[in-house]
Amino acid sequence: MTKTTPLFFAAIALVSSGCFFATKSDFDKLQADIVGTRAGSNAADSVQRAYLIDVTRSVRALNDSISAFSKKLNTMRTATESDLTAMKEDISQLQDMSGQSERQLRDMRAAVEEKSQAGAASGGDSTSLGVGAAVTGPGPGQLLQAGRDQLLKGGNVSARAAFSELIAKYPKSDLVPEAMFYTAQAYAAERNADAADAEYASLITKYPSSPRVPTAMYKRALQMQASKKTAEAKRLFQEIIKRFPRSDEAALADERLQSIK
Repeated sequence: MTKTTPLFFAAIALVSSGCFFATKSDFDKLQADIVGTRAGSNAADSVQRAYLIDVTRSVRALNDSISAFSKKLNTMRTATESDLTAMKEDISQLQDMSGQSERQLRDMRAAVEEKSQAGAASGGDSTSLGVGAAVTGPGPGQLLQAGRDQLLKGGNVSARAAFSELIAKYPKSDLVPEAMFYTAQAYAAERNADAADAEYASLITKYPSSPRVPTAMYKRALQMQASKKTAEAKRLFQEIIKRFPRSDEAALADERLQSIK
């Protein structure tokens, strides 16, 4: 629709008022002004349309960039989750292999002790692996194996008896921390949380370099959290991460910390 300008209305008013003094030059000028006004208006409309087109294109480009970034982020998230899953599976496999190796070493050690005892019984000269004295009964490896077997069968009392004998008879054996750890496990199996916690604490204090320490600390922290001792549990989780940053227990402790409000 053609726009009607003020100059056009002025021209109509001039004619209708009976004023016939305007010359052809006046009308030509008036017509030129009208044309110029229309051209300016059209130019302004063109600039506005061009601006709107540019804005629309910019918005579309921004939306496309956001969409592409979102897709890339989702791909990265999926890849990260897959990597974490694979890593956990690898850790689980390593733990299984480690457990098998420990059992094999215990079996081999117990077998060696049995042979040593057989040699002593036949008149050979043999010494204990724990204290350097003559073998007069089961060695530390045998006692640990016997206690472990009882623990797996649910014989917690018998298991603790074997572990206690190991600790009392071979106090300098490198298997003493193991015996203490499994003693705590036997108490925990009986739901005697206080006794288990005390045994874990004793292990951590007496044998700070034992490989069982991070596990003992983690189990203590879990018990504290279950007992609503949130502050103490949080401090212990943090200590695990600080002292054993590369351990599996550190990763588990970090997950627990994330859940503590």
